[in-house]
Amino acid sequence: MTYDRRFASTWQLLLDAICTVIGLGGERPPPIILSSLPDLPYARDGREDRAPLSFIQGPPGRIVSLAVGLRAALPDTPLVLIMNADSVTLGTNHLIHAARRNIAMTLLLLRSDVTSSLDAGDGDRTGWALPDYQRELETAARPLDWVTALDAAFVGRATLRDPDGLAALVHDALAARGFSVLGVIDDAKLPTGVLSRAPAPEYFDAYRRWSRSFMRLAPASHGAAPAERAVPRLGSPLARCEVRIAGLGGHGVKLAGTVLSEAAGLNEGRYATQRGEYGSATRGGPSMVDVVLGSEPITYPSADHPDVMVALTERSARQYAQAIRPGGRMIVDPDEVPSPPPGALAVPITALAREHTGKPIAAGMVAVGCVAALTGAVSLDSLRERIAEHVPASAAARNIAACEAGYHAALAALEGASHHG
Repeated sequence: MTYDRRFASTWQLLLDAICTVIGLGGERPPPIILSSLPDLPYARDGREDRAPLSFIQGPPGRIVSLAVGLRAALPDTPLVLIMNADSVTLGTNHLIHAARRNIAMTLLLLRSDVTSSLDAGDGDRTGWALPDYQRELETAARPLDWVTALDAAFVGRATLRDPDGLAALVHDALAARGFSVLGVIDDAKLPTGVLSRAPAPEYFDAYRRWSRSFMRLAPASHGAAPAERAVPRLGSPLARCEVRIAGLGGHGVKLAGTVLSEAAGLNEGRYATQRGEYGSATRGGPSMVDVVLGSEPITYPSADHPDVMVALTERSARQYAQAIRPGGRMIVDPDEVPSPPPGALAVPITALAREHTGKPIAAGMVAVGCVAALTGAVSLDSLRERIAEHVPASAAARNIAACEAGYHAALAALEGASHHG
């Protein structure tokens, strides 16, 4: 650096940190910057120009939504979001959904005083305004508190007084496989309670040590790319495989997603993610789970274009049939879907569940067996082990039998379709 950092602007220090990270990125593409702040000038070496980065500016909620789309379109490109802590309240729902789905992006959350004038007064404006009676019942949420509660892949705080430390944290955050948040402050001695109620830096150092096991990253020294911990990969190579199982509460859909993702990830040594959508009713409301499997890291966990879709109701068959990937397969329960979409395979899933367990809730286990038959991503042995882990011992054998029945029924349906084709 040829300029005096003591007089550098916030924007310049942030972009310099990101540019430093680019130099450590190796073959990684340069990041795309999405900011709710104006596109401020970037002065370096006496010249004022735009930063050598792709830059998108917009409202907080909109840039988070855009980042989700960019992640799906550009899975290998780092995404850096820059927001003032005041504006995070406008995009909180978007941020929470991205964090819950662990969509890979890094948010630099700037405390208000970083972007405010010196006479602006107290910069602690990250809490929501609450009525007096409500303030007595609950404390104001803090951004770093809720991303920690959501088990973000990386959470930390950095100060502009230490630009090299900021760059090191940005480097580690971009290396994390998932949603990351860095609170950026001006005064390194910022008191507890501003961006979070937990003390810094000890709390966030401990969090980062914990999250490294979650990220499957070994501890990294600053200035070098983090080394990936050796994780055995057992099965044959598998391209990204998207699975969606949809039905009603009471079909065991959520458990089906857990069994399938754990069988692939813990038993088969593949990468696997799971996310679900469930209605407020515990029985009878719409229920859906997405499981994504593969031999490569998964940066986006939704099955927007399933390779295999299992529809347990007429509504789910109609709702998701058009989303299936070309060449993908839909399995329907003919008792529940009397008019299946063209090309759908018919497997009496609920009937098989009742036959083997006496209850429709085992429909999810039958569905998992169907998925295993059509994808080859997991073995019956792996599914048997995971079912035994999650089902009471008295019911494990019956649920395993239901899974096996689904597996063989799906193979028979596939063979019949090939003969008729």
